[in-house]
Amino acid sequence: MRFRSRSIRSRLMLSYMVIFSMLLTAYIVGSSLLHYWQINEQLYHEEVEDLETVEGLLYFDGDGHLFMHEDYHSRPEARKVIDRLMQVMSPTGEVLFRNDRLRECDLGGPPAPGEFTRRLYVARRARLCDGRPVFWVSHLHVMKGHMLLMRVGYNVYPLRKRALGFFLSMALVMPFALPLAGILGYRLTGQALRPLDNMARTTVRITASRLSERIPVENPHDEVGHMALVLNTLLERLEDSFDKLKRFTSDVSHELRTPLASMRSVGEVGMQTDHNADGYCDVIGSMLEEVAKLSSMVDTLLTMAHAESGDIDLQKTEFAWSELVHESVALLSVLAEEKGQSIAVEGDTAIQVLADRRFLRMMLINLLDNAVKYSPDDSAIRVMWWAEPGARGATPAILLAVEDEGPGIPEVARQKVFDRFYRLDDSRTRATGGAGLGLAIAKWAVEAHGGSIAIDSGRTGGARFRVILPVIVLMDVAVR
Repeated sequence: MRFRSRSIRSRLMLSYMVIFSMLLTAYIVGSSLLHYWQINEQLYHEEVEDLETVEGLLYFDGDGHLFMHEDYHSRPEARKVIDRLMQVMSPTGEVLFRNDRLRECDLGGPPAPGEFTRRLYVARRARLCDGRPVFWVSHLHVMKGHMLLMRVGYNVYPLRKRALGFFLSMALVMPFALPLAGILGYRLTGQALRPLDNMARTTVRITASRLSERIPVENPHDEVGHMALVLNTLLERLEDSFDKLKRFTSDVSHELRTPLASMRSVGEVGMQTDHNADGYCDVIGSMLEEVAKLSSMVDTLLTMAHAESGDIDLQKTEFAWSELVHESVALLSVLAEEKGQSIAVEGDTAIQVLADRRFLRMMLINLLDNAVKYSPDDSAIRVMWWAEPGARGATPAILLAVEDEGPGIPEVARQKVFDRFYRLDDSRTRATGGAGLGLAIAKWAVEAHGGSIAIDSGRTGGARFRVILPVIVLMDVAVR
C-alpha cells in the first residue's frame, strides 16, 4: 500500500530527505570515484618515476645476463621498491629479467602491438597468474645497443582497499546526516508554511457577513504572498457581488412594494364601497394596470438575470439597420405625439447589421422611451447613425446617437444612470411610471455585442446617448 501523509509538511520533509539522500549518495559515489582516479593517477606518475630510476640500476654481466643492483634497497628513499613488480623483455618476447615478487608470474604477457614502436609510457591493467590485480607501465629503453622493454607495476588491491575505506568513511555520515536533514527540513517547512496556516485561520473566520476582512500578506513577492493577493482580490469581488445583491434585493423589494401596495389599496377601497358594474370594472382595470407594470418589471428582471448569468445566447442575423430604427420609432411615436414631440431619423439606409435583432430592438426602444419621457412637450428628438471603419483591419462599427432636448443628465450621474433602479428624480420617475431598468438593459444589450455606450450633452443642452456597435456589414456604405 502506498504511504501518503495527510500533512503537506510531512510530505515535504520526506521529499527533502529523499532528495538529500540521493544528492548525498551521488556526492559520496562521485567523490570516491574521483579519489580512486586521483590515486591511480598518482600511482601512474610514481611508476613512471620508478621506471626512470630502475633504468639506471640495470646492467649486463660478462655472460650477457641482465641483473639489477640490489644494494639500492638499503637506501631510505627506496622503500617503495620492496613492493615493486618488475619485468624486462627482449623484442622477441624473451624475459630477460623478472624480480622475485612476481613469483614466476608473467607481468602483462607478450609485448602488445606498439610497445616496441613508441617511446611513450604505456599503462595497462592485468591480473597475475596468482590472481593479484596489478597496474603496470611499460617503456622502451636502449641499453648498450640492446632494445629492452621494461615493465614496472604494483598490486592495486591496497589502492582499492584504500578507496573502499574512503567510501565507507563518507557513507558513515549518512545515518547521522539524514535525520538531521529531516529535522531541519521539518522546521524550515514549518516556517515556510506558517503563512499558509495564518491564511487558513483567517479564511475560516470570513463569512458572508464578514467579507470586508482580508488575508494578511507578509511578502507579496513570493508564491504565498501572490496567493494571498489573489484570494484578497477574490474576496473583493465577492464583497462587491454581495453588496450589489443586497442593493438589488432592496431595490426590487422597494419597486415591488409600490405596485403591490397600490393594488391592495385599490382593492380595499373597492371592497368598502358599493359599486355598479362599471365601478367594479374601473377598480379591476386599475388593479390590472398595476399587475401589467409588475409583470413587465419581473420579466425585465428575469431577462437581465439570465443575461448576466450567461444563459442567453445571442441569435445573430443579418438585417437592415434603418428598418430596425424605423420600427422602434414607430412603436414610440404614439407616446411622442401625445406630448407633441417629433422624432427625426437620419442615417445611411445601406448599412446591414449582423447582430441579435431582439436585444438591439430592446436597446433602441429603451433609449427612445427615455428620451420621450424626460423631454418637454413640443420638443424634438433626433436619431442618427453612421458607419466607421475599424482601425488596422479591426471590425467596422456603427455609431448611433439619440439626442433629446430635455434637462440633460449631470456629469456626475452619467455612469450611475445605467445602474438598475437608479433615478435622478424619484418624483419625476414615479410620474412617468419608470422603474429605472431601461438604461441598464440598453447598456447590457450594447456590451453583449462588444460595444459601448456613453452620455454627453446635446447641441440644445439635452442628453445625447452615443452607442458604438462593432457589428456592421458594409454594403456600399459611405463611411464617415
